[in-house]
Amino acid sequence: MENKQENLDHLRHSCAHLLAAAVMELWPQAKRTIGPAIENGFYYDFDNLKISEDDLPKIEVKMHELAVSWNKFEKIDVNRQEAKKAFADNPYKLELIGEFSAKGENLTLYKSGNYIDLCRGGHCEHPDRQLKYFKLLSIAGAYWRGSEKNAMLTRIYGTCFPTEKELNDYLAQLEEAKKHDHRKLGKELELFMISEEVGQGLVLWLPKGNIVKEEIEQWVKVTEKQWGYQRVTTPNITKSGLYYTSGHLPYYKNDMYPPMMLEDGNEYYLKPMNCPHHHMIYKNKPRSYRDLPVRLAEYGTCYRYEASGELFGLMRVRGFSQNDAHIYCSLEQAVGEFVQVMKLHEYYYKALGITKYHLELALRDPTKAEKYHGDEAMWKLAEDLMRKAVAKMDIPMVEEIGNAAFYGPKIDFIIHSSIGRQFAISTNQIDLYMGKRFGLAYVDKEGKEQTPVIIHRAPLGSHERFIGFLIEHYGGAFPLWLAPIQMIIIPIAERHTASARHLQEDLLQNGIRAEVDGRNEPMGAKIRNATLQKVPYMGIMGDKEIEAKGLSIRTRAGVDLKMMNFHEVKSLLRDEIETKR
Repeated sequence: MENKQENLDHLRHSCAHLLAAAVMELWPQAKRTIGPAIENGFYYDFDNLKISEDDLPKIEVKMHELAVSWNKFEKIDVNRQEAKKAFADNPYKLELIGEFSAKGENLTLYKSGNYIDLCRGGHCEHPDRQLKYFKLLSIAGAYWRGSEKNAMLTRIYGTCFPTEKELNDYLAQLEEAKKHDHRKLGKELELFMISEEVGQGLVLWLPKGNIVKEEIEQWVKVTEKQWGYQRVTTPNITKSGLYYTSGHLPYYKNDMYPPMMLEDGNEYYLKPMNCPHHHMIYKNKPRSYRDLPVRLAEYGTCYRYEASGELFGLMRVRGFSQNDAHIYCSLEQAVGEFVQVMKLHEYYYKALGITKYHLELALRDPTKAEKYHGDEAMWKLAEDLMRKAVAKMDIPMVEEIGNAAFYGPKIDFIIHSSIGRQFAISTNQIDLYMGKRFGLAYVDKEGKEQTPVIIHRAPLGSHERFIGFLIEHYGGAFPLWLAPIQMIIIPIAERHTASARHLQEDLLQNGIRAEVDGRNEPMGAKIRNATLQKVPYMGIMGDKEIEAKGLSIRTRAGVDLKMMNFHEVKSLLRDEIETKR
């Protein structure tokens, strides 16, 4: 499996070279930067390149022309002076050459046809035969090295596959994904908006979207109470000292909003996470082993300063409400508690119809020890506890080196949508570090003071990201219990409107979100509008329905359920809502 992925990465990296070669043939004034393989393809960033997506077909044609003469990738070892001479007019390549040289790395160029690029390697063996099935997808802006302080570059995204069928299947999946795009559906279904006047990455929930948000939150609150959690609420700002204690300052400062100075002379920050606040609540009174585990849960609002180029609808925002909790337990309880955390994830996912997911264990990068706090024994123990817990579950897991938090390894739940897209939704940790930093303690059976293990968990992540996922997973067609409008009653003529509104009031009093489409429009247009709004049920009301005290029921999928009396309608809807089918 690893070799297959490595070969695919090499193919896509080779295609990035081909893209750069084509661009330089067509726009010689452009300045090349970098072109890596990424999860579903590749990109290459250029400076001094003003193009639009209308130019992509022209670039593809040139790529196909060039690929014919690319029979291999020739490696050329060079010294610093030779490398600088080769890219004397390119400040980006010169910057990279300087960095690589300072680290003592070997400098290599790779040549294909007449094209030469600075590169560490990793290419396909026969580019003339293998670089056939590619597609350029889009153009975006990207800052050099990801910093807003640097130049804005033109990024060209593309993808490449070994076979034509794999490419066509992927492009078909992309087309389906466009129909499910949560930004498109969010606007069409009036769920949320983002206003430049309010600020980038700050979500405004519209009435319909707020219903979805509150339904999920109420469900979670009831569920977590049943699973032994106590709810707390913490403020959105705090003194800077709390984040120096946690270690987030100064290391996390670039991801936090600038401090505010209040009247007491202290710096206050918008909170980027809830953990330190929950630690203070645990610390509020003496704790005994008899009190453990203590499970504190909160839908806490947090703020993180994400780079503007990385913001993406609901998926990457600057303000969010997180389904967060922290469990304080003994070392002996840690594995069992972590297993319960994973079972809670599975409970939520099953209820929401999410059937495909896996775990990603994020570990330290051993070459970057300066990034991490704590000693070797602490890291090894935390990792061992998490592995023991995972071993008790039947969930696939992969490992990723370098993605650990600065104070410990973590496990992410990666969920797959109905159209095959993957989302990292939930981060979970067994934390053996923060308890000591905050001086948290409990008294054990022998009367000795011990530091509790802290389990960080957020099964549904943030409202914003998780609802963005659900919009795409359902294609906007929410299950009945989550649907902002659960039934639209459609009177056939104006004389039927009063009866329709009377029934609406009855449904509302029974906890069913019903509306009446009383517009002066043909019934077909009203049915079409309700279908486009993805309302689960439509109830047609005319003379025969009023006489029979019933409704002719139609689903958004176009299934005709015939006429039902009012009691049957209410029973149908209430049963489906209560069972969350």
